[in-house]
Amino acid sequence: MTSCPLPEIKPAQSQRPIKCLCAALFFVGFIAPQSALAQITPFEDLMMDGPTVSGFDPINPEPELEPAPKTEARGVIKAAQTSEIGASMSARLTRLPYKPGQYFKKGALLARFDCQQQEAEAKALEHALAALTVKHDNVKELLALGAAGDLEESMASADTARAGADLMVAKARLKNCAVYAPYAGSVKTRYVSNYDSPSLGSPLYSIIRAGRLEIDLIAPSAWMRWMKSGETFEFTVDETGQVYTGKIVRLGAAVDPVSQTIEVTAKFTRGAKGVLPGMSGVARFTPPSQQARKADKVSAL
Repeated sequence: MTSCPLPEIKPAQSQRPIKCLCAALFFVGFIAPQSALAQITPFEDLMMDGPTVSGFDPINPEPELEPAPKTEARGVIKAAQTSEIGASMSARLTRLPYKPGQYFKKGALLARFDCQQQEAEAKALEHALAALTVKHDNVKELLALGAAGDLEESMASADTARAGADLMVAKARLKNCAVYAPYAGSVKTRYVSNYDSPSLGSPLYSIIRAGRLEIDLIAPSAWMRWMKSGETFEFTVDETGQVYTGKIVRLGAAVDPVSQTIEVTAKFTRGAKGVLPGMSGVARFTPPSQQARKADKVSAL
């Protein structure tokens, strides 16, 4: 039986693929992980690099920037001027045209009294003055003719002057028969009604002058260290919830020694539509020290 000769295997050719495979496994298992780890930045290096792009500093962490706290004070809104219109005479009212809430112009008739008696008295004084004037003229003519003396002429002149003064008083009283509005505004309260007979000086109306409104604040006297005229603040009206900007006009002339507070008068920087006298609210100030701290934090970022 004839045997087929086997091919001759060369040792160098049979072991070469095995060596390549072992080298590849060694690179993947040991060398590659080491090179990857070498590329990772150690945590200590991160600590030394300072704040990251996002602004977080792991060594000196700071809290997030918060709004500066507000300093609050209560306030009441009032009109720039209010007046009590009283009765200028004691008589029956014939006209009282305005009711609470109604607007009136400057010079509008607010009330009128029944002055028939006063008008009649003024008319009688006019006639009396006319009669005395005629008498005085007659005495002067007699004096020129020598039929009257200087004393008679002086007495006639004095009587005429007194009658003229009485007439002026009567006419002045007639001016009290009507009450006119001293300025444009609206009626806050009406105390009497038509055909009432109020006594002299008793109130008829409480009126409010139209125009800008003021804010009366009660603030701690310690705020005077930084509070001054021209300081601005936010004012939130309790009744409406609206927020407006106010500005201090003036500080009070004295500090209350018991409560250690001071009165502050302010105004709205812009129109305050829908705001009425008597409403109240909260004024929020930002003292300069808090504003400086806020600015420092912003600049540090």
